[in-house]
Amino acid sequence: MGRRTMIWGGAAATAVAGLALSGRRRPVPLPPLASTPPVPDRDAVWNWIERLNAFGPRLTASPAHTRSVDWIAEELEALGLEAHRTTHRIRRWTPGRTQLALADGTSIPVAAPYPYSGRTGPEGVSGELVWFDKAPKDFSPARGRIAVVPVGRLDLTTVTTLMLFERKSRLPDAGADLANGEIVPVLGPLTNIFLSRAQEAGVRGVVCVFEGLSEELAQDQVLPFTTPYADLPALWVSAGQGERLRAAARSGASARLVLEAEMEDADTDTLHAVLPGRDPGQTIIVNTHTDGPNACEENGPAGLLALAKAHAARPDRQRSIVFVFATGHFQIPQMVEGHEQATSAWLKAHPEFWDGRPGHARAVAGLTLEHLGCLEWKDSGEPSRPAPTGRLEREIVYTTNAFMERVYRAATAGRSKLRSLTVAPRLSSVFLGEGSTLFQCGIPSISLVPGPDYLCQILPDGGIDRLDPDFAHQQVESFSRMISYIDRASVAEIGAVAPTWDGRLSAIAKRLSAPFR
Repeated sequence: MGRRTMIWGGAAATAVAGLALSGRRRPVPLPPLASTPPVPDRDAVWNWIERLNAFGPRLTASPAHTRSVDWIAEELEALGLEAHRTTHRIRRWTPGRTQLALADGTSIPVAAPYPYSGRTGPEGVSGELVWFDKAPKDFSPARGRIAVVPVGRLDLTTVTTLMLFERKSRLPDAGADLANGEIVPVLGPLTNIFLSRAQEAGVRGVVCVFEGLSEELAQDQVLPFTTPYADLPALWVSAGQGERLRAAARSGASARLVLEAEMEDADTDTLHAVLPGRDPGQTIIVNTHTDGPNACEENGPAGLLALAKAHAARPDRQRSIVFVFATGHFQIPQMVEGHEQATSAWLKAHPEFWDGRPGHARAVAGLTLEHLGCLEWKDSGEPSRPAPTGRLEREIVYTTNAFMERVYRAATAGRSKLRSLTVAPRLSSVFLGEGSTLFQCGIPSISLVPGPDYLCQILPDGGIDRLDPDFAHQQVESFSRMISYIDRASVAEIGAVAPTWDGRLSAIAKRLSAPFR
């Protein structure tokens, strides 16, 4: 994900044009598969998820993350596959003690440190509080002071949803669709990025306020995870504490902000393993990431292990299947540039598996698995707090051309646990999750990326109680069928990535300008 401006980067005129382009015919169903290898049973998949969760929060290059990657490598080796490592060196930021207190001694509870924001000594930094109603372009009024900035939610209105993606299929019914005004907590912090402006203005510290979230939901969110080190200490507080800070700022009060953290060099590995096919010149890439704060973010490696075991037993593989376990999703700026994701670093390091140049294999398709088995929890009640709704968390699923849409629908047919909204990106730079890497490289793909409210939250016991083992197993079974469908299809049947709004406009502009060159 990029910034809020990126989401609106298509211009109003393209929105009008895109409405006419958004209608699609119902996809022609694929014939049933004659056979597909069985995946490991529910208990085996669940055991892998529990094992990953047992390492605790696995933030990029942390000791727990390193141990979990080593364990994944051991599991691949146990399946008879060679676990290849691509090592990256990063500056790891590990938060310690946090504190926020008014000059009169009143303590303000801290919800979370702002990742890679900066650090203080034990004494912290002090200054007068300056309240901003929203993040300003100019932070100079808070020079030498502590800025307090509410971070608004990015609710999914009709217009924001229109710009994010094209909605295709609702499976099994309309209950899988997005409701107007639906809250997605991660989008606000991911699209309100302003610490660099505050640092340039000479602000001593920043307090960010989670707007529209309960005290409990705001606690220990690891957001945003898309920003580089800012060398400016920043903390998160809940909306209720924000009101106290607004009143303190209006009275001219000062505060002391403490954020102790360690900075050190650390290595972190991306793993990949290959199941050879009859045609070494063609591959299917199956990817996920390995870092995250809880049981769902990221448990995708359990799905990849299950798929590797299933398809290792299939003797008729036409194409090689490359499984990629990427590191760096929670410290993207140290891995790649621009709007890329962590898997992009692996693709750049290993073009021989996908770019189709002389001597290299061509990736004809890709699959991305993230956040398996999630149940829906939403703020509710009075006072508001997160609680289960009794529903499955919606599966946001990118299908990047008509064939991939057909494959997804066929592979999920008959499931007892299904709540999928299939989508396509409107703009080439707006694509949630690690599947965006495949899309940006022109690889047709299917990408599962649910976004529960607790996705980036450190939770007691990892929030393992918010996952459904049967749901996770059925998702893995579906992806196993997708591999079989894709492996049996010709390159012509699979096709190319469908163009986005900006891609269409660029193509039109090139055609119009051609006579004048």
